[in-house]
Order: sequence, then structure tokens, then C-alpha cells
Amino acid sequence: MNTCTPNSHIVDSRFYSGGYTTVEARRIFCDLRRYQHWLDVEAALAQAQAELDIIPASAAENIRQNARICLLDLEGISKGLQLTNHSLMPLLEALCKVCDEEAGQFIHFGATTQDIQDTAQVLELRNVFSVVERDLHKIISLLIQRAKQYRDLVTIGRTHCQHALPMTMGLKMAGWLDEVWRNLERLEQVKERVLVSQLFGGVGTMDAFGEKALPLLELFSAKLGLAVPNVAWHASRDRFAEFLSLLAMISGSLARIADEIRCLARNEIHEMEEPFHMGKIGSSTMPHKRNPELCEQVVVLSKLVTSNVSLGYDGLICEHERDYRSVRLEWAALTDSSLYTCGLLALMKDILADMTVHEQRVRSNVLQAAPLISTEALMFFLGEAIGKQNAHTLVYEASMQTVETGKPVLDILMEHSDIATNFSREEIEQAIAPEKHVGMSRELTEQTITFVETRMQDRETPAEDAACCPLCTELEGCMCVVAR
Repeated sequence: MNTCTPNSHIVDSRFYSGGYTTVEARRIFCDLRRYQHWLDVEAALAQAQAELDIIPASAAENIRQNARICLLDLEGISKGLQLTNHSLMPLLEALCKVCDEEAGQFIHFGATTQDIQDTAQVLELRNVFSVVERDLHKIISLLIQRAKQYRDLVTIGRTHCQHALPMTMGLKMAGWLDEVWRNLERLEQVKERVLVSQLFGGVGTMDAFGEKALPLLELFSAKLGLAVPNVAWHASRDRFAEFLSLLAMISGSLARIADEIRCLARNEIHEMEEPFHMGKIGSSTMPHKRNPELCEQVVVLSKLVTSNVSLGYDGLICEHERDYRSVRLEWAALTDSSLYTCGLLALMKDILADMTVHEQRVRSNVLQAAPLISTEALMFFLGEAIGKQNAHTLVYEASMQTVETGKPVLDILMEHSDIATNFSREEIEQAIAPEKHVGMSRELTEQTITFVETRMQDRETPAEDAACCPLCTELEGCMCVVAR
């Protein structure tokens, strides 16, 4: 009889996890990989202590060789968790059992549990940073391509969901590009603050390490590739609150783009469309539907990420020198937000790579909206003869009459003696053609593209598969392979 694995969280769903995250992201937060990070931190601590003659070198080497989750008794760890109600001790006891007797006495020497777990959490977030940074690089590249492709395509600028003025599609996309670029800058700045170690002991005094405490912190951090904090941050959770805020900003910016594509996919507009392939079904009852569900899912994921930011802010309130309530909040909030953000980024890469801009429909919509979308230019043109304020009043009244009656605005204007006396209809039509009034659209688009391209040249693109998990090949029970 087949047994059913209880995948109760949406990101672990056998069927639907792909809409919420990626396999790559799930590997980062695999149970066994988290344990391996804890073991890596313990091994780095032992090695650093040995180099400073705090513990014997032979003990440190034995700890390093055995600090591999595939060598430990997982069932025993699970039972130990139920018995001790302590998140780390059962793992340390399992490590002690596979080390020799001498080495076992020097495991976790002078550290406190939160030192290990906070540092390991930072290692997880380093993997998340790599994935997010890599995907932002790709999205920026796609946006540059799109902005270049449509830099001269005249479209309708819209404000408050209403036709406003002419602009170019390239300028719209340059706005997207500039915002995503700023989020990449934010990521680089936040990464410097988040990727730090923790090794300060019970209340942050480092007393157990004696006079070698500060050199140990330096060496320990260097072995893990992390920066050295000034002081213990057991109760200072601002780094993780900022990380959650960063993910919310990145997700929100990309959701704005996805939502714009969704809005412009409306049948009556039909200027953009997310990727479509035959076989993709929009409705079980309406065969004609081509729903923008990828874009909708990006917005859904953004809202899920944003909802976790408040948990990060709640975690800022800790009592005294340590309070594990914040850590328990973070284990859920950081994991969920990271998983959802990685899923959102994957969707956006697909959307931007294969989305369609219906250029002919864009041009048709502009033609149909003219000359109302050129009323600003019309007002200034007429104002040269009759005064700007007089022109504003006249154009306003004519425009409102057009909306109410459907009568062309130029027909209404030419009925006014001030207009008919000073201008011919053809003269007005030529003066207010939408393509003549996109302002600095091309220049602003080019300026933005050049700005971002120049700065991207100085940045190394993170490697693909930044979250590769070696445990998958070592352990049959690695949770990375569940729900594939």
C-alpha cells in the first residue's frame, strides 16, 4: 500500500508548490540542511578554537570530520527533541556519539545555543541573498531589453485608471527598471548588515572564551565567510526585520509590474499579455478565457511576503539579553518570506521573458484616444492666441461635452469663434498629434538604461543554482526531494 507524505504546507505540496516557491529555495530550508548548517558552525568554532589553542587540534579535527548530518542518528535526534524540548542539544548529543571521547568534551565549547542557530540562520539567508540577487540581475537584463525594444512605441499614459497624456512604452518600462535597480542596491546594502556571525555566550560577555574571545570571534567569522559584529545581537533583531522589509519591497515592486501587465491585458485594452501557450486553460466553464494568472500569482506572493514584515517588527521587542520568542517568529517568517520571494522572482523571469506587447493594439488605442490625450498640448497651443487660462476653460468644457455626448472635441472647439478665427482644424490636428507630445520619453528611457547598464558592468552576476544541496546525493531522506 502506498503511504502518503503529509505535505500540509503549500510550499511542500506535491501539486501546487511550483506556484509558490521553487525547488531551489526549498533546498535552502530543508530540515537536514539546516542541521548541517548548525554542524558547520560547530565545526568552524572548534577549528578556530584549536588554532588559538583553546581546545586540542586533534579534537577539532575529529569534530570537523564527524560534523556531517548523514553520520548522525536522525531517529535518535527526533526522540531527543521530544524528551528535552531543546532545539539543539539532541543534535549535539548525536554528534558527540560519533566523535571520539576526547573530541566529545569540546563540542560547543563556550558557545550558547543562539550563537549557533543565529549564525546558521545567517548562512541560510546568504543562500537566499544569492538566489534573489541572481534573479534580480536577470530581471534587470530583461527590463533593459524590453525598454530598448519599445523605447519609441507611443502609448497612452494613464493616471487614476483614466487616459492622461501620450508617452512611450519604453518610458513605462524604464520606470520599472529604475525601481528594480534600486532594490538591487538595497539588497547589496542590507547584505552587508545581515551577513554577520554571532558568538557571544549566554549574555553577550564572551566570558567562557577568556582573553582569546575577540581573536576567536574574528577567526570564527572568517572561517564562515561572515562579517564580525561589534557586540552580541541576541536581543537585537533589527537585521532580520530589515531583511524581511527588503523582501517585501522587492516583491512589491515586481508585483506592481505584474499588476500593470494584468491591467493592460483587459480585453478592452489588450496592450500586454503574459506568456500563453496552447493547452493553458483560463476557465472550466468559459473556453475563451485567457486569464492573467501568472501575474495574479505574483501579486498573491507579494502580499504573503508583506504580511510577514510585521512579524519581523514584533521580533524587535525582546526582554533583557535574550528572548527566544523572536527567534521562533523568525524561523517561520524568514523561511516563508524567502520561499515566496524566490517563487515570485521565478514567475517574473518567465513573464518578462515571454510576455507579449500587442503593438498594433497600442497604436490603435492611441489613435482612438486622440485628441483627448493631447489636451495639455492643445491648451498650450490655443493659449498662444487666446491665453492659457482661457484655453484651459475652453478645452475643459469641450472635453466634458465630448465625454457626455460622444461628439468629437475638435468639432466642439471649431464651433467657438475664438478658435475658428485663429486656427484651422488641420493646423490644430497637426499640432496636437500624440507622437509629437511624448516629451522627453526617449531621452529619459535612454538615460535610465545607460545608468543601469553602466553600474551593472561593475557587478558580477551570481552563479546559477546558488542553492545547490549536496545532501540530496548523500541522504535518501533529505527533504529536498519531497514533492518532486
